[in-house]
Amino acid sequence: MAKGLGKGLGALLPDDRMDEAVRGAVVDLRINDISPNSEQPRRIFDKERLEELAESIKANGVIQPVIVRKEGAGYRLVAGERRWRAARLAGIATLPAIVRELTDLEVLEYALIENIQRQDLNPIEEAQAFEKLIKEHGLTQEKLAGTVGRSRPAIANALRLLNLSEEVRRFVETEELSAGHARALLSLTHADAQKKAALLVIQKEMSVRDTERLVKTLLTVRKSKRKPDAAYESSLRDVESRFSSALATKVHLHDRNKKGTIVIEYYSLDDLQRILDIVAKPR
Repeated sequence: MAKGLGKGLGALLPDDRMDEAVRGAVVDLRINDISPNSEQPRRIFDKERLEELAESIKANGVIQPVIVRKEGAGYRLVAGERRWRAARLAGIATLPAIVRELTDLEVLEYALIENIQRQDLNPIEEAQAFEKLIKEHGLTQEKLAGTVGRSRPAIANALRLLNLSEEVRRFVETEELSAGHARALLSLTHADAQKKAALLVIQKEMSVRDTERLVKTLLTVRKSKRKPDAAYESSLRDVESRFSSALATKVHLHDRNKKGTIVIEYYSLDDLQRILDIVAKPR
């Protein structure tokens, strides 16, 4: 099991394996023999920054080797996909690489930890990688926390972002919303409500604290508009019926959060006088 982020990517492997694997292991591989990692947590690569890196590679070459795993006749990227993409843009034919023998779990851990260290993942990509390690590789939140150098509550908070609606998740991926904003919006359980609130937060450039206040207000308003339960509705209809029977006319109750109005219908002035006589009848 990985040992955390304290020593960088090297912490994934014991020192004796690291010495054997790294010393003199940097080789030049044809870039066309290297395929991207389908398990790569990072999905979004900024085009402008990628082009800037490509220009740097044209001028200075690739300084830091990528890490690959041998697969069939070629190699699969483990870490360094951004460098690989930029090198292709730069028209570089070969790429310095370190070849490792790694399990599927170690491949995913390498890719995740490299991106976390470089702060390359947006919060949604990070949460999806955490979920994959938990669901497909059987890691507990506690073990995962130790692997990536986070607290268990931090892992839990990251995973909560996957409960956001698809549209709001995209706002987080494009950095229009921060993880803090997104967690505040999670209290709105309906996708449409989340989206409308998110658009308002973006439009007004609200802080996380302002977003929390907005959500609290929306929940309070929604609660005040919530329809009474079936039993309460039935009791209101029973009261209406009893009024109607007593006054021999139609009576309507308009309830607003257990307060409201009583509407009594009359059809002539004589009918109004009749109802008044019943209501005002001395006891």
